[in-house]
Amino acid sequence: MDSPQQPPEYKPVLDPKEHLALRVRLAEREHDKETEFGRKANEAAVKAAEEAIKAVILINGGSSVAMLAFIGTVASKDLISPEHLTQVIKPLLFFGSGVAAAVMAAAAAYFTNLMIAGTSNRMSRNYEEPFLRDTASSKRHRVAGECFRYLGVLAMTVAIGFFVSGLVKAKAAFEVIAISKQTTNSR
Repeated sequence: MDSPQQPPEYKPVLDPKEHLALRVRLAEREHDKETEFGRKANEAAVKAAEEAIKAVILINGGSSVAMLAFIGTVASKDLISPEHLTQVIKPLLFFGSGVAAAVMAAAAAYFTNLMIAGTSNRMSRNYEEPFLRDTASSKRHRVAGECFRYLGVLAMTVAIGFFVSGLVKAKAAFEVIAISKQTTNSR
């Protein structure tokens, strides 16, 4: 009877040192891909924030201009009583405040980026691991950057809130004008 054949013994193609070097290269490639993704995602986030700030400034600013034109027309032609005029002015205050809040958001975005750059510039550079180390100044800049970031988000939320409130106040003002006009016409 024949003895069962033993499978041939395979020698690894790579020795342990080569295997480690290969794994390190693969890991570095994955790290680089993730770093690049993070960089692109951050660029997209900054661009989206810039566009959102511009949009909120535009809608609040455009609404302010429209309300100013409307108020000017109504006031110059004595189409509304002085007590109703104060009601018509309220939306303008909300839209104007929305512009101011959006400008604050833009300033906060600038200071956020300034603090992020300051964090990087103030880190200690070393020739032994860790190659980059936080300093007291870089930590302060990081905290300030986060504060400005949250302030910017809050300012944008407030700006949008002012826009919505301005719309509600404008609707109420136009209803008062319509009622006032109906009462005047029925006399």
